[in-house]
Amino acid sequence: MKKIVCVIFLLFFCFGCAFAGTVIKLGSVAPVGSLWDIKCKEIASEWKRISNGEVELKLYMGGTVGDEDNMIRAMKMGGLNAGAMTAQGIKGISADSFALCLPFVVKDDDEFSYVFDKMKGTFEKKMEEQGFITLGWAMTGWVKFFSRDPIVSPDDLKKQKIAIDTDGRVSKIWTDLGFHAIPLAFNDILAGLYSGMADVTYVTPLAASSMGLTAMAPNMCDISIAPVYCAFVIEKRAWNRVPEKYRNELKKRTSEIAAGLYDIIKVDESRAVEIMKKDALIINDVPADVQAEWMQIGTAGSDVFSRELISKEVYDEMISYVNEYRKK
Repeated sequence: MKKIVCVIFLLFFCFGCAFAGTVIKLGSVAPVGSLWDIKCKEIASEWKRISNGEVELKLYMGGTVGDEDNMIRAMKMGGLNAGAMTAQGIKGISADSFALCLPFVVKDDDEFSYVFDKMKGTFEKKMEEQGFITLGWAMTGWVKFFSRDPIVSPDDLKKQKIAIDTDGRVSKIWTDLGFHAIPLAFNDILAGLYSGMADVTYVTPLAASSMGLTAMAPNMCDISIAPVYCAFVIEKRAWNRVPEKYRNELKKRTSEIAAGLYDIIKVDESRAVEIMKKDALIINDVPADVQAEWMQIGTAGSDVFSRELISKEVYDEMISYVNEYRKK
């Protein structure tokens, strides 16, 4: 009997020692084996190294803890502590932090980098007001239109049904700008295109490749609609459980790894486009004068954006930096 008691005591002792440090549970919808998965594992390894094993970042990838709305709820309730969040997830925490993802506000990487560097502090403040600390940001590319029939100008798009984020505010923005918006969940896009419910959607070329989108929508309009950026966030109470002496270095290293994602993504995306071109992809060039028409959509939509999704204060701040950059 004493022997059994000793074994049970030893098991409890070992179990307690194994979890003596701080465990942070991080969720993501990114598939296992994806670049995001690889980078999350790298971050977890770095957290262990920096904290001398005192902080363990436990990963739940591939949507195993639900979609991003569920992840946000779980973080607020304490069942999950952190997330590698897409732009849609960010919007669920703070719509203002989604501001630069609005269509036709910024037009290229250089302009995005300038405005984002100016706005990052505002975005992080907005996230913190909602109870989340931002540990790092990752630029992940530009969304483009993929359609059944060619699209070059805004008028071409107005003739087709466009699959839009199920967030009613986003759908209303596109509708108010004169487009035929069809709210569809991301997982339903292919079925919507196949059935004819929608004719167009917008995703990054890398996402289009992974989805096999060109089978239903072989035309890509060669204009960048909006940048897509993501964030590593942690619920504030969980962050406060992390020993203070490690926090600055953990945040710094997470930010560095996140920032390096885009260089890898650009190479992968370039390869993906070449593969899609050999398959079925048709790239529709957009002349300079028509590009100006697309950018005008962003200007025309300023009142709609600030009324439906982004606070006027943040929207105006963002546009001031856009104008500042273009005057350089």
